[in-house]
Amino acid sequence: MLKEAGAEFGIRNFGVEAQNVLRMEKCHIILGSESEQRTNLLDVGLGFLWDRKKTDAKTVGAVALRQAENDVGRLKLVGIRMEDDTRAAHEGSLIVDTKVRGYVATMRKSFTTGEAVGMALVESQLSDIGTRLEIFEDECNGVRLYARVVPMPFYDPEGKRMKM
Repeated sequence: MLKEAGAEFGIRNFGVEAQNVLRMEKCHIILGSESEQRTNLLDVGLGFLWDRKKTDAKTVGAVALRQAENDVGRLKLVGIRMEDDTRAAHEGSLIVDTKVRGYVATMRKSFTTGEAVGMALVESQLSDIGTRLEIFEDECNGVRLYARVVPMPFYDPEGKRMKM
C-alpha cells in the first residue's frame, strides 16, 4: 500500500544497509561500532562536547579526558579510503606494520562517491591525513590491502545538502 501511495513521488524501498552507508558517508558514528571501551570523546572526534571550563574534578570523565588528551598512541578514529576501489576491507580487519596498530571499524563502497571508504581506529601516530595504512585480513593469503587516511566526512563536508 505504501509503495502504491508513494508511486507518484518516486518512493522506493529503503533498508538498513542503505541507511548504514549513508550515515558512514557523513561519518555519523555508532557507539560500539566506531568506538570501544578504551575510546573517549577526544578519540572519536567529539571533543567539542567536553566543557573544558568546568574544573570540578567530580564531573564524570573529566580526569580521564585530561589524562588522555596528550597520550601518544591512543586509538583515534580516522577516515580511510582504499587504494584499490574495487574492494572494501572487511570490518574488523587489522591495521598492521610490524605489529597490530588498529582496525577497520566500518567500511563500505560509497554509493555517492563510488569509492571504498570507511572509518578505522588507529594509533594516534597513524592518524595524519595521507598516511598509508597496511591492512591484514585472515583470508588474504599473504596479500595486503592498502588504504590512506583521508578527511571526514566523505560526502558533503560543508553540510550544504542538508541546508537546501
